[in-house]
Amino acid sequence: MGRFRKGLILGGLMGAALTWLNATPRGKEFRAKLAEHLNPLFEELKASLKQLEGPTREMYEALVERAVEEYALKRQMAEEMKVQLTRQLKKKWHEIKKDLEKK
Repeated sequence: MGRFRKGLILGGLMGAALTWLNATPRGKEFRAKLAEHLNPLFEELKASLKQLEGPTREMYEALVERAVEEYALKRQMAEEMKVQLTRQLKKKWHEIKKDLEKK
């Protein structure tokens, strides 16, 4: 299968997933639960990173994975929720980097 077809199929699948998250009541509920867990974990990660000297993106991502794993065990979180939570937290690296540069 050519690269174009793979990209087309992947794009279609991603579009369907985004539509599901935005259009269905279950998707909206999933997003709300994700947001509920995202902010407290993000604040906890920021506090942890401030204690490290010269944190890098790799350090942040490792910290995210460990923090989400521990958090998910405590909350008995579904695997899909853990994956999405990890993905969303990793995307916030730039916010943390800007915050650390200010200080």
